[in-house]
Amino acid sequence: MNKKALVEALSEMEVLLELDGANPFRSGAYGKAVRALEALDTDLEEHVENGTLTDLDGIGKGIAQKIEEFAQAGTISELEEMRSKFPEGLLEMTLIPGLGPKKARAVYTELGVSSVDQLRAACEDGRIAGLKGFGDKTARKILDGIEQLARFSGRHRLDAALKAALPILEKIRSLKSVQEAEIGGSLRRRKETVGDLDFVASTKEPGKVMEAFVSLDGVTSVIGKGETKSSVLLGGTLQADLRCVSGAEYPFALLHFTGSKEHNTRLRQIAREKGMKLNEYGLFPDGKEESLRAKSEKDVYKHLALSYIPPEMREDMGEVEAAGEGKLPRLLEQKDLRGILHMHTTYSDGRPKLEDYAEWAAAHGYEWMGIADHSQSLTIGRGMSIERVWEQHEEIDAINKKWKSKGVRLLKGVECDILKDGSLDYPDEVLKEFDFVICSVHTYFNLTEKEQTARVMKALEHPCATILGHATGRLLLARDGFPLDQHAAIRHAAKTGAAIEINANPRRLDMDWRLIPYAMEQGVPITIGPDAHRIEGLDDIQFGIAMARKGWLGKRDVLNCLSAEKFLKFVKEKKKRSE
Repeated sequence: MNKKALVEALSEMEVLLELDGANPFRSGAYGKAVRALEALDTDLEEHVENGTLTDLDGIGKGIAQKIEEFAQAGTISELEEMRSKFPEGLLEMTLIPGLGPKKARAVYTELGVSSVDQLRAACEDGRIAGLKGFGDKTARKILDGIEQLARFSGRHRLDAALKAALPILEKIRSLKSVQEAEIGGSLRRRKETVGDLDFVASTKEPGKVMEAFVSLDGVTSVIGKGETKSSVLLGGTLQADLRCVSGAEYPFALLHFTGSKEHNTRLRQIAREKGMKLNEYGLFPDGKEESLRAKSEKDVYKHLALSYIPPEMREDMGEVEAAGEGKLPRLLEQKDLRGILHMHTTYSDGRPKLEDYAEWAAAHGYEWMGIADHSQSLTIGRGMSIERVWEQHEEIDAINKKWKSKGVRLLKGVECDILKDGSLDYPDEVLKEFDFVICSVHTYFNLTEKEQTARVMKALEHPCATILGHATGRLLLARDGFPLDQHAAIRHAAKTGAAIEINANPRRLDMDWRLIPYAMEQGVPITIGPDAHRIEGLDDIQFGIAMARKGWLGKRDVLNCLSAEKFLKFVKEKKKRSE
């Protein structure tokens, strides 16, 4: 059974029930079931076969029957009935930020609006503002949401794209007729969102490779098939392109199809300056039809008198000039990290227990883990009361005593809410008992840029404020960050001695990697935190490392690479600077 398809079906069922005006408890039950399935770490099919679905927290008898029906038929009859009740465009409208199912239902029933285009027109001609409970402000917000939806259309988060691409790459590489193969494009460069998937393969039998590619599991349609390029659609939304070249052409083709476009333009310019022509087929000295030879991309860069430039850096942000001067940094690698910061436990909204993180650290070679559950005011995240803080600290002490011989230590941290006025969510006598404090904004996103910036800057001035967490609160392809003068916030972090987090959760990847070089110029240290709520979420550290590499960070720039003692020394120094 396809778990992803099931989750999508149940999610759609929740939305359709809301559109139909169903009892909120009934529609909400589907949302609970979706969250339960997303967090499920056991075999779903075994639960279906054994009749134990209702043993799972969040899945009742009725929804268990729907899951069993989906397992047998590949669909849910009630879902098909519900789909027939509403125009297809109405579902797309529910995806618009600022609208949602309830408001979509209102504009449909009151105005007959059933598509995004109709909704835009209704906003512009004043009909939406005239509806009871809407008004001019809501109409403007919906228009902004429509623009945002259009901007995100056709994009996919880095984690989703990588999950789709890796099995395809493995299949291509397994073909006997393939010599070499690699992912290209923005995915290889680890951009935070990806449009299409690009693959490059070297082979002497491109026809066989193309036939296998268009016949892959998950291909819903073939856009085009040729000897050198084929394109398919995966799951109906994600396009994948494969280019086949000869072994001699492969390094040049991989370089070209990795991009970025701007990086390639700079390389071609350098080639022209050296009396050569560079393209996806080779590097040709003027007047010659035969390309210079290259066994790998490194050889291509060497022909251009450049150091090898890692894919993550190929964005035309000064990397070509640095490569020409031999000044490229040694980029951060996962093996450089000694500790991980920012994970949640059962003390707030996380699923793992404290000791689960100690066990994971020991199994994966990490020395320390910085626990950071939510603070008291974030009720939606089951924030810790002061009494719960003391309980957690007591348990951490016991765990550290138990795991000391194995070289693992849990640090007592917190993800502390920055309140509306910039103050922190615990009194000072509580804050000073934490080993470190990540300060984050989770509420009042509608403040002006001036107000939001002042709020964040005030929080960083607190002696106990160690790290600014997910700086803008953005959710990729879902919500833009709140307005914040990030350059001012970075300068203030430098002034107060605070660090800034790269939130490695692929839904966030915030701070933006484009701002990392500025933070380095200002002397602001960086932390990488997976913001994990499940053990599997710790693997997201890879995405934070990718963003750090895109921002040119090395081992000495990231606090996770310190020992626990040196990290705590940094915390103490920050407190002294801000007192």
